[in-house]
Amino acid sequence: MTGRNRYATCAWGVLSYNVLVILWGAFVRATGSGAGCGSHWPLCNGEVVPTAPEVATLIELAHRLSSGLAGLLVLALWVWAFRAYPRGHLVRQGAACSLVFILLEGAIGAGLVLFEWVAHDASLGRILSMGLHLNNTLFLLGALTLTAWWASGGPALRIRRQGTVGRLVFLGLASLLVVGTAGAVTALGDTLFRPESLAQGLQQDFAASAHFLERLRVWHPVLAVTAGVYLIGTVRYVMDRRPGVNRLGHAVIGLLLVQLAAGALNLFLLAPVWMQLVHLLLADLIWITLVLFAAAALAVPVASDADLPRRGAG
Repeated sequence: MTGRNRYATCAWGVLSYNVLVILWGAFVRATGSGAGCGSHWPLCNGEVVPTAPEVATLIELAHRLSSGLAGLLVLALWVWAFRAYPRGHLVRQGAACSLVFILLEGAIGAGLVLFEWVAHDASLGRILSMGLHLNNTLFLLGALTLTAWWASGGPALRIRRQGTVGRLVFLGLASLLVVGTAGAVTALGDTLFRPESLAQGLQQDFAASAHFLERLRVWHPVLAVTAGVYLIGTVRYVMDRRPGVNRLGHAVIGLLLVQLAAGALNLFLLAPVWMQLVHLLLADLIWITLVLFAAAALAVPVASDADLPRRGAG
């Protein structure tokens, strides 16, 4: 195996590891363990190694350690990229973007702790930071995905002259960012305002005194279904006009359908912790697969979609 082949394998591995770190971070939030180390950062309750730690402390400390390792792995990818690839190479660019986003990820996480936007806090600062955190996380996964894609021999993106296909694909990516942001804030609401039953939850959501986080629980499924229908239509449209994207397109559609079913189940079960993690895992896989689909679809510049007959046309 050549050095560049090893790099591609490691890049996919770092991407996979970061998904696991993200899931553990969601577990920290869902279990209310974000204050396990108090308002201290990078120390935990003012100590390097906590003595007689509680369960919440162990959960939060494990997240910090795994996040720190994720940062070191992305840093190693960046250094390796600059040693293995020439100036201006796409892998260098992807690794550099990944490093920027992992540093921002750490800064946002530190801010949550230092401002005490953790545990049962429902302040506006925490709500806004959750949306920012989710978007940065998706950008990090996107950058790592493209780094691994380019290291595996994937072609460069061609942004210009993509016509309708380009506009639809970018709108699809943007729609996932919107739905993901709403989902992150909704998950916070599920943690802080957990109803005893589905009927009680719906009653609380529509009550005049309902918190913003409770009201959003109604809108997130609407946004998710709307975006899902749009993405399925977009993927099918692009598959008809771009060769070589069928496997990725079918994967995106399949994951979307599974996610819609998982979302309904999550709502019916009143968002238990394990289901929240499954829901988030599917969301991350959809984002990664859609980024790969977009990269493959936008790899070749096309003057006009009218120049390409639909598959099956004579």
